Amino acid sequence: MAIKATQTRLVIGSSTEAWDFSGVSNSLDVSLSGEKIENTRFQDTAKTYTTGDASGTIAQNGYFDDTSTGSFEQEIAESIINGETLYVGAIFGTNQSVPVAYVAPATNTESMAINSPVSGLVTVNGSWFDGTGIKRGLQVYRGTISATGTTTYIDTGAVGSAGGYAWIWITAVTGTATSATILIQSDDNTGFSTPATEATFTFSGKKANEQALSGTIDRYLRLSTTSMGGATNFTVCVVAAISGVNYAVA
Repeated sequence: MAIKATQTRLVIGSSTEAWDFSGVSNSLDVSLSGEKIENTRFQDTAKTYTTGDASGTIAQNGYFDDTSTGSFEQEIAESIINGETLYVGAIFGTNQSVPVAYVAPATNTESMAINSPVSGLVTVNGSWFDGTGIKRGLQVYRGTISATGTTTYIDTGAVGSAGGYAWIWITAVTGTATSATILIQSDDNTGFSTPATEATFTFSGKKANEQALSGTIDRYLRLSTTSMGGATNFTVCVVAAISGVNYAVA
């Protein structure tokens, strides 16, 4: 069964802020391409090629809702003006048990277009380049956490042996958090009898962060909140890209 486009999420964040802009977006495109460079030499009987650097972009169209702090238009404009380093996550199939995600890390946007048709809504369009390389991963969890404990695990399908990356977007915090802590754990069984900590995210407010993963990453992943930091709850989105399992770089 085809997945509806409404089952899509857009999260954007920096080291000091994070937002879920799904509610003001209406189009999201991920473009990946691989460069093919001709290297034909004398005496070759046919053209030969080598693979160059891959590249990609994440482009989105959204609505001009307002101009207050944290609005879609303002954050895109500030990323250009201030040269901000951002983490952009495009998540598809949010009605699935394990949505797929494409992340542009260490990026910003080089352009913004505002379209104001007479008969329609004002829209804001931007395109985020690949930064340090667009990476394909899986959503480990997205939701509101109100107490310490673990989330339902996801099945990545295989064991990874060469690390990878993980990202977190804390898009809302109720109350005051001081050094709240969330772990990503992996194990080779769904009971998590011997969980290994693969990444540790510590935060005191809304933000986005990237963690490099190393070594063996077992098949099953979950979150474990070990400290609320005094907050009543917080809303997070976490994505993991395991090298050789669900990981791709552009």
